[in-house]
Amino acid sequence: MSQWSQVQQLEIKFLEQVDQFYDDNFPMEIRHLLAQWIESQDWEAAANNEAMAMILLQNLIIQVDEQLDRVSQEKNLLLIHNLKRVRKLLQGKYHGNPMHIAVIISNCLREERRILAAASMPVQGPLEKSLQNSVVSERQRNVEHKVSAIKNSAQVGFLSWLLTMTSQNDKNSALIKQEMLALQAMLNTLDYKRKEVLSKIGRVIHEIDMLMSNMLTEELLDWKRRQQIACIGGPLHGGLDQLQNCFTLLAESLFQVRRQLEKLDELLIRLTYDGDPIPVQRPQLLEKVNFLLYNLFRNSFVVERQPCMPTHPQRPMVLKTLIQFTVKLRLLIKLPELNYQIRVKATIDKNVSTVSNRRFVLCGTHVKAMNMDESANGSLSVEFRHLQPKEMKTSAGSKGNEGPHMVTEELHSISFETQVCLYGLTINLETSSLPVVMISNVSQLPNAWASIIWYNLSTNDPQNLSFFNNPPAATLSQLLEVLSWQFSSYVGRGLNSEHNSTFNFQAAQLKEEGIKVTLNCDVIFLP
Repeated sequence: MSQWSQVQQLEIKFLEQVDQFYDDNFPMEIRHLLAQWIESQDWEAAANNEAMAMILLQNLIIQVDEQLDRVSQEKNLLLIHNLKRVRKLLQGKYHGNPMHIAVIISNCLREERRILAAASMPVQGPLEKSLQNSVVSERQRNVEHKVSAIKNSAQVGFLSWLLTMTSQNDKNSALIKQEMLALQAMLNTLDYKRKEVLSKIGRVIHEIDMLMSNMLTEELLDWKRRQQIACIGGPLHGGLDQLQNCFTLLAESLFQVRRQLEKLDELLIRLTYDGDPIPVQRPQLLEKVNFLLYNLFRNSFVVERQPCMPTHPQRPMVLKTLIQFTVKLRLLIKLPELNYQIRVKATIDKNVSTVSNRRFVLCGTHVKAMNMDESANGSLSVEFRHLQPKEMKTSAGSKGNEGPHMVTEELHSISFETQVCLYGLTINLETSSLPVVMISNVSQLPNAWASIIWYNLSTNDPQNLSFFNNPPAATLSQLLEVLSWQFSSYVGRGLNSEHNSTFNFQAAQLKEEGIKVTLNCDVIFLP
């Protein structure tokens, strides 16, 4: 099946993209009528070879003439009119510059292939669609076309003039002066186009930076807060697949910009001159792109499912010593090149000053590779299923249980670290679970769970291990809300208005008497 036949079978949203790059410079009628012939020619090579481009242009006009004869016999007035107009356009506009039509057709075919590849990718979420339809993608394509135009026209033309000038020393001074003026004009054009390309690349990088700093960061923080609430019985959270699509799209865009900057470096090898903007601006742009990639990857490494004992699925972040727990991590940048290439190591209380004298180590398989095969949705993730926390003994042979807080108020952190090596970049990644409480006896579970509820209800700080040094007061409305979530988790429905009224009445009485309200032996202060 020809490429054009595949294009015609696309959904309307992709056909609209195809329609955007076919205009009077290369009418869609010709693309449709001469589809197989156009796809069988090497337009990319012709864009760099004027003689080959002239031959293809003449053959293209012959093909149009043959189609004109055919539709004349069929007496198709509309097609006759359009083909005559196209023939006149080809003869008049491109006869003196055949490489121009070769560049145009080559770009159109390349854009078709890009859209076909995009159409074969998985369905995107709404946030990704807004990103992909944004000005970033459009400007990205413009940058590609502009760089291609420089390499295929201005740069080639300038080099040919340079070679001509060095080999024709026998010309008279008047002719040399005229050619020097033409050479200067070409140099001015080249300088202008190089500055224009660098400016467009800079704007693309700025747009990506704004998307990352504003919308994407806000979405990620919102997801993390929803995850906290869901862990203590709140509404189920979602949206991680949409975030993954956005992170992946931005990473691909940044790597594409990086490749464009490498192409500019190739231009320097071919030709440079005094005042050339590429040696000055390219290193700064490349540094900015690398900085954005580092930040994007670091933010993309998240704990998808917080630590939880399989025996107590409704009590995440409460872990018992010598009992296995599970935890799942995901890299939101889903690139096939990273499958089975990223090894994640799990540790506990790494580089963290805890308020506990107790120290723990993780037993079991604490190093695993991320892959796309184990997840149902094909995400790049890793799940640790056989980790066990073990309390370390002191040098005297006894356990250090003495500390400023009760065991159930001691917060610990499980950290995960890895390294990404991709396209010449080496990026160290690290993330941590929400604070966990370590218990040694099941009887401590209610108090430990109350601490987890209090922490995640009161703060969105993911690593405040000193939270219980000075815990904030919880309001009655917060208490009622979390109690409703707990009832819903166990019996399938939350508190109703009658329950709330009863709690409000009893809380008011206790407040008048100066009594503190307690939940599972942990104190929650009324305002």
